[in-house]
Amino acid sequence: MSLSSSLDSMSSSPQSLGEMAESRALVAVRAALAATDSRHTVWIALSGGLDSVMLARLAARAVQACPRRLRLVHVHHGLQAANDDFERLARRLASRLGLPLSVRHLALDEAAFKSRGVEAAAREARLAALTACLAAGDSLWLAQHQDDQAETLLLNALRGSGGRGLAAMPPERALTVGNLSTGRDLAPHARARLVRPLLDVSRRDLETLASQQGLCVSRDWCEDPSNLSQRFDRNYLRHTVLPALEGRWPQAAGSLARSAEQLQEEQSLLDELAAELLAKVRLSGAERVTPGQELKLEQEQEVQLSLARLGELSEPRQRLVLRHLCQSRGWPVPPRGRLASLQQWIATPPGSVAEVRWHSPVSSLVVRLWRGQLWWQASDTVTRHGLGDGVSDCQRRELDDRARQSWQALAGQEDEVVIGQRQPGDVMRLADRGRRDLKRLLQEADIPPWQRHQLRVARRARDQAIVALWHPACGWWLRAKPSG
Repeated sequence: MSLSSSLDSMSSSPQSLGEMAESRALVAVRAALAATDSRHTVWIALSGGLDSVMLARLAARAVQACPRRLRLVHVHHGLQAANDDFERLARRLASRLGLPLSVRHLALDEAAFKSRGVEAAAREARLAALTACLAAGDSLWLAQHQDDQAETLLLNALRGSGGRGLAAMPPERALTVGNLSTGRDLAPHARARLVRPLLDVSRRDLETLASQQGLCVSRDWCEDPSNLSQRFDRNYLRHTVLPALEGRWPQAAGSLARSAEQLQEEQSLLDELAAELLAKVRLSGAERVTPGQELKLEQEQEVQLSLARLGELSEPRQRLVLRHLCQSRGWPVPPRGRLASLQQWIATPPGSVAEVRWHSPVSSLVVRLWRGQLWWQASDTVTRHGLGDGVSDCQRRELDDRARQSWQALAGQEDEVVIGQRQPGDVMRLADRGRRDLKRLLQEADIPPWQRHQLRVARRARDQAIVALWHPACGWWLRAKPSG
């Protein structure tokens, strides 16, 4: 029987959720539901496979005693003909459970497959589609279970991952709502949560629970044909490696998952240490800019570290801090070679100047060595030609508007002015200092070269003389000698 005909023959009356046996899975889902905020929505990713179907059914049962707003969300990958059948099954199940369903259709391009691989590209696109549904404070539930955790640990070990990779999938983590380039270092109201309620539940437990409920494949859930192809690494582990391990060690999957759990605890302790060390080497606002700063554009994406303070740490602690900075903000972690370059800079003379870049599919990172500091800046607009070239027209207009608003707030204006960008050869006449080149004034103000494109000048309308300088890090910090 085909999947389509099986779907058409599904019973219109739902199996009784009230008769669902008390199980480890139901206890886990009930606890996860109780931990959510009743003011926000819990979104359940529904692929149509056994795992996600059981998670949806368990949540529908648990919500009877713990009222929450539940929604299902299905992602149509468009990678195979069966995807249409998966969507039909998702719609049927949502109707039977009485839960609203959102369907997201993906359009994956060949470039993503070539650069990331089919598995990674599809996984990243799926998570992006699921995250797009969320509002701040919402939760996204995924149905990954204990066997998935064991597979993830093995995969990461075979890739040479460190402790964070071997810790595999956390039970929950933050998700950024909105602009991904701002990272995870945000106020709580700007984040959602990704939750995996079934990580302590085995696939066998879910199969047993489904059997007790009278559910069966094709009628109540679908099997993705691609899950059988062992050309994918995870499928090879699932169908060949783990069964062989369990033939010798029957509790292999559970043991591996417990190892991942212990590593997560150890990693959390390392994160605490890294956060403490980062606080010591990171420059505060008072140390890095002059009073009156307005860092609206840079505050979420720019960090400065002291080379001198980093130099007081051991090399392992330096690496811990540099990786943690990126991981805590959702920035791409420096590759091994880039990390080695950064550590070499720590021992360089204070006057050295250097730059290094790397990127991920969603953001880019540039680190500059300047005046004894490491200047980190993340952006989804950084280009290989330099950060200034990557500033959008929208950002330029925002700078113009902020400079004008700041000028209007100043008291004692004597002349009508025109506010705009600086021009080659611009000079300014200062009291007791005479005519000064703008480039020299920017250097004296310790404004980094890559931020100088943000400078705005106020010119007197009647003769175009520069009367004041504005920068988002300083405000209107310099006024010209009055005329006359």
